[in-house]
Amino acid sequence: MRLALPTFGLSLALALHSVLLAPAAASAQDEFDDEFDEPAAQPAAPAAPAASDDEFDEFADEPATTNTDNSLQQDDLADAEADMGMGAMDDEAPPANDEAEPEDADARRGRLFRAQASLLGPVGGIHTVSAGSGATHSFRIGLTTDFFVSDGFIGPNDNASHVGGTLSLSWSVHDNVEIFASILSYANSNDLGDPSLLQVLGDTNLGVKAFTWITPVIAVGGDVNLSFLNSVGDIGLLFKGTSVAFRGNFTADLRGRANPFPFIFRFNAQYQFDNSNKLIRGVERRRYANLMDAAPDPANETRQLLTTVERFGLGINRVDMFNLAVGFEFPLRAMEDFYVSPMLEWTWGIPVNRQGYDCLVVPGSVGGDGCLDTGSAKAFPMDLTLGVRVLPPVRGLSILAAADIGLTGQNEFVRELAPNMPYDIMLGFAYAYDTEPRVSAEPEIREVVRRVEVPIPPPVQGRVHGVVVEQGANTPIAGATIAFSGRDLTSLLTSDDGTFTTYLLDPGEVRFEISHPDYNPGACVATIPSERPGAAPAAAATDSTATTPASEDDEFADDFGDEPAAATPEATATADAPTEFPDILVEVRCELTARPRVGSVDGRVVGDDGSGVIGATVQLMGPSTQNATTNSNGRFQASELPPGTYTARVEADGFLIKLQQFDVQPREVASPEITLVRRPRRPLVRVRRRSLSIRRQINFATNSAEILPSSDGLMSEIADVLIRNPQLQLLEIQGHTDNRGGRAHNMDLSQRRADAVRTWLSTHGVEASRLESRGYGPDNPLVPNITPANRARNRRVQFIIKQQGEAAE
Repeated sequence: MRLALPTFGLSLALALHSVLLAPAAASAQDEFDDEFDEPAAQPAAPAAPAASDDEFDEFADEPATTNTDNSLQQDDLADAEADMGMGAMDDEAPPANDEAEPEDADARRGRLFRAQASLLGPVGGIHTVSAGSGATHSFRIGLTTDFFVSDGFIGPNDNASHVGGTLSLSWSVHDNVEIFASILSYANSNDLGDPSLLQVLGDTNLGVKAFTWITPVIAVGGDVNLSFLNSVGDIGLLFKGTSVAFRGNFTADLRGRANPFPFIFRFNAQYQFDNSNKLIRGVERRRYANLMDAAPDPANETRQLLTTVERFGLGINRVDMFNLAVGFEFPLRAMEDFYVSPMLEWTWGIPVNRQGYDCLVVPGSVGGDGCLDTGSAKAFPMDLTLGVRVLPPVRGLSILAAADIGLTGQNEFVRELAPNMPYDIMLGFAYAYDTEPRVSAEPEIREVVRRVEVPIPPPVQGRVHGVVVEQGANTPIAGATIAFSGRDLTSLLTSDDGTFTTYLLDPGEVRFEISHPDYNPGACVATIPSERPGAAPAAAATDSTATTPASEDDEFADDFGDEPAAATPEATATADAPTEFPDILVEVRCELTARPRVGSVDGRVVGDDGSGVIGATVQLMGPSTQNATTNSNGRFQASELPPGTYTARVEADGFLIKLQQFDVQPREVASPEITLVRRPRRPLVRVRRRSLSIRRQINFATNSAEILPSSDGLMSEIADVLIRNPQLQLLEIQGHTDNRGGRAHNMDLSQRRADAVRTWLSTHGVEASRLESRGYGPDNPLVPNITPANRARNRRVQFIIKQQGEAAE
């Protein structure tokens, strides 16, 4: 199978070459063809014989010329056609004769500069690597973060999460060489593990890529990558775990064809010598030595081996990998200097037991990890990646959003491989810098002769520009109907800012009748004058001559197009220059009186399974207060509500209390959907005499006051207990840490975590006046900080009751 895979890649390369390059075979060169960046150059116009004035109907207004001036007249015609865009090709369309000029060096460099780095540094897609590189002497830096959260990933009831970051660098040092590097750090958490959190800080990759473009479309090359792995449980590289990978790369970029098409195909085949298992040999030897009833031969014992959670958390493989990757990219030009590139990739890792690892098969065992010898290909890691890369008008900047979807390797586990994530969300940005400055073209100076005729002013007419506002509030009224009283004209509607502009109307009084469903009808009047202010008399036709840089020829853009003439520097042309007579514009302000404005609510209360909750009590608090009860579908209604922000307090048997805010707009129906969390059968929170007892600790992000989503259920139950027990008048939220790190840092961290818990509860219905927060750092440990388990107990949040009254009956 390994011999068939390179043969397949070579056959695919030859097939793409024969099919895709047929139109470009005559113009294949070392440079790429145009990528829609530059307009096609026009061929020089052939010399034409002397022609009469009848041959140039579009220039009938030109004065007659003699035969000796025919060459000048033809030059004038060519310049005028060029200025008006008659001979210019669209910069994104191929020439009419299907022949393309070779891409010049500046255009080629601009296109290569838009190439972006893959996740680990080398230029490419997301995971796939291009055989080519970016513009020579340009370099790129990128920062990407990835994460996932999953329940039931490794065990049926586990709670797993992953967050990581990658800093990458690449430099195109030569036309055929690129060097790259990256640093990876990540943390994996799983409540089945002990410890539940595993971190890897500073895995480093260094690599070099060489390549060549064998045609304007096809590139082949390869790269070698060294991976220096971080030690387990500490910070620092262990060179005994150094891994090396060799990869062959193939790229087909259809933008290099004579008729460019925005499509890139990538194929990679890589062999990775994986030595990550050397990092944990000492750990497994010590575990074996500590077993009380260990088998005499370590090869017949499995309890000392890394668990599934640990292999995933540390990224440990006991075998090498043969990696295949296929990628498709569509670099679409959305507008000038703005590109969007959707991408689709497939990757598959095939394990190779070069190390000769002997996996112990335990007969009759149920569950746990298997072995490659007895398992199936479902244990091999395979991913499908969907993503998009955006290149905004900021030169060099790119933004990436992508997601890996695990196809295999996440449901069947073997001792030789780390589990594959079920999915992984990636967000990142990168910046490319070109060391060679961009060169601006020198402006072209030309002389243009124009014939200007000032037209006779049209009859006096005018428009009314008005605004409709609410009386007393000056609020613009959108969607008001403007009817013309006594005139057979179609009514108008005001825009979002309450304005309207009428058709051209004859001089005189104009009366408007204004209506809107939310306002009482109204009217207003405007008068269009019979004379145009500052009208200028008609003038005879004149000739004018101007000498101007072609790049500043904005005054001629209306007649000759946006591009300067591509003829001799002293080109002449004749055209009519319009003289504008602006319409009379009359301003008017119209006011309407608002009708009474109230809103209503038609909401629904559902459980966490999406079904309606029957008989729930809903108390609406805001500008007014109303109570409602949900029906058999979980719906509740309330009417005649003044507009504003309301808080709904919802109580139902078997569920935690929920407070949720929503807005009521005038003459609109608000439709909030309130999801209740079912009360756990075994409560995690109990009210003691002097404290709230919580059976599970609140989880924070490492070295942070951010409350993790895995604690949302616990926090909701704490809020429910406090809302149901108003006699608990004052509680102190205490934050505690272990003794690792400096005391000042631990005091600050514990205070911030206590503040974060107080903020969460106050935004979920608990009065802030009932809560105090204080950080104690490492000063009040529950147990001595001598073991990891004791330190974990000391990292906690406690709720101490400082003041309470009589419980309500």
